[in-house]
Amino acid sequence: MEPSLLSLLPPVVLIALAITTKRILLSLAVGIALGALLYSQWNVLASLSLVSGIAGGLIIADGEVAEEVYILAFVLMLGALTSFIYVSGGLRAFSQVAIRKVKTRFHAQLVPIFLGIIIFFDDAFSSLVGGNVSRSITDQHRISRAKLTYLVDSTAAPVIILTPISGWAVFIAATMSGILDENGVTAYSGYEAFLLSVPTNFYAITAILFTFSVAYFGISIGPMRRWERRAVEEGVVVDPSRGPVPGEADRNLPVRDDGKVSDLVVPVLTLIGVTVIGTVWIGISQTDGAITPMQVLANTDVILALFFGGLIAWVLAGARLLAKRTPAGQVARAGLSGIRSMLIAVAVLFMAWMTAEIMSLLGIGDYLAGLIDGALAFALLPALVFVLASFVSFSIGSTFGTFGLLLPIAAAIAVSVDPGLLIPMFGAVLAGAIFGDHTSPLSDTTILSSIGSGIHLIDHVTTQLPYAFVCGVASLVGYVILGLTKNTAVGLLVALATLAVAVFVLRRGFLSETTREPEPGAATEELRE
Repeated sequence: MEPSLLSLLPPVVLIALAITTKRILLSLAVGIALGALLYSQWNVLASLSLVSGIAGGLIIADGEVAEEVYILAFVLMLGALTSFIYVSGGLRAFSQVAIRKVKTRFHAQLVPIFLGIIIFFDDAFSSLVGGNVSRSITDQHRISRAKLTYLVDSTAAPVIILTPISGWAVFIAATMSGILDENGVTAYSGYEAFLLSVPTNFYAITAILFTFSVAYFGISIGPMRRWERRAVEEGVVVDPSRGPVPGEADRNLPVRDDGKVSDLVVPVLTLIGVTVIGTVWIGISQTDGAITPMQVLANTDVILALFFGGLIAWVLAGARLLAKRTPAGQVARAGLSGIRSMLIAVAVLFMAWMTAEIMSLLGIGDYLAGLIDGALAFALLPALVFVLASFVSFSIGSTFGTFGLLLPIAAAIAVSVDPGLLIPMFGAVLAGAIFGDHTSPLSDTTILSSIGSGIHLIDHVTTQLPYAFVCGVASLVGYVILGLTKNTAVGLLVALATLAVAVFVLRRGFLSETTREPEPGAATEELRE
């Protein structure tokens, strides 16, 4: 079908339904059905065939097991691993040590922020591991899971997209290289263009800086205010009315009394170590000729390495339990309980991928990209591209899809209008893609962050939205000034100044009891070890 305004109907209905009903699986199912019917021109049989074909393609692609299967398997193993660590007593021991070492809410919130900065090479790894490792500390300091997930999500993709050495950098640089060749630009290479675009990625920069401000000043706005107040006053870090959260260990499982910090640290370090080593080894083994960091990253398979890291850590944690003479039946029950806790999360992730495929077929990105032809004020092009990239990413739930779609269009316009705007236009596309990603329930990083931190997806989306909006507005103002002055430094300074003003206003207007230090360790019964 030809892309049109009607193409926007499925994502609009899906997102509206998800926010109003808070039933994400139902909303995704409606979005998939509506999108398939629309694409098939309301032919039910053709729609069913389309949906089954998309689902099959997410399992077997080109005769091989699809990458998505490894991600789903890792999510299930992460649930079992978390359960093993809980039963071993490692979580309790680690929490007791953490309470002595991490003494304030501010310091507790720095843990997920710095983990996000340290794990800079893969967004899925950062989203899942950062929240899973941090939540035992943040729970003890009565920091809501909503706040934790926001901190994890805001230091995953924003950090990675600013990092010169990452899988994202390789993909973006390769994309830019082809675009520069097509437009006859020889002033810099694709990788140099990516590096030059880093300071023009206003959203990623402001999003990271805002996390420190939020943690230090205790800024709680919108729905987050209610979550934080409940956490501080009642010790309830999740919404008890929403049922079990993904990845939460069954608190009815028996916990060993001889648990040690090593029962948590060893499996987690094994997961991280095997993943990092596997990433490098796969990259080297797949590289012909000179072996450089960029070539290794270009040829590696982080998802496969993550799968084996999770598998080995899971087996190791189970073996350690058995070595302590934990009954095999108890170990099996713990593993199955952990897997069961992730089933809904796996279903959400799988259906979100299906939705993204259908949105792509509907040509939503092409339709929105076509709107840029109406741009008349050339000085506003960076701002316009930022807004457009945000809408595209929000609608299709894919940052890479947004990159591939809009980077060529932005370059073609910049070259024809003002070559000096080429790098800022690149940066605006990258920034808008991340902004849209942060606000969309279809985004895989948004979903994975909620899984890793143990919160329902729609709760994460609704509580993160105001924070993303603050950075989005600051970035938009910066792009307007950049377009008017043709000066990246001035645009960035204005964006940062706008963010600083927002922090000042929010600190004065929303500073509340959620910033006070509660007695650590006084968690509610659902989360007490």
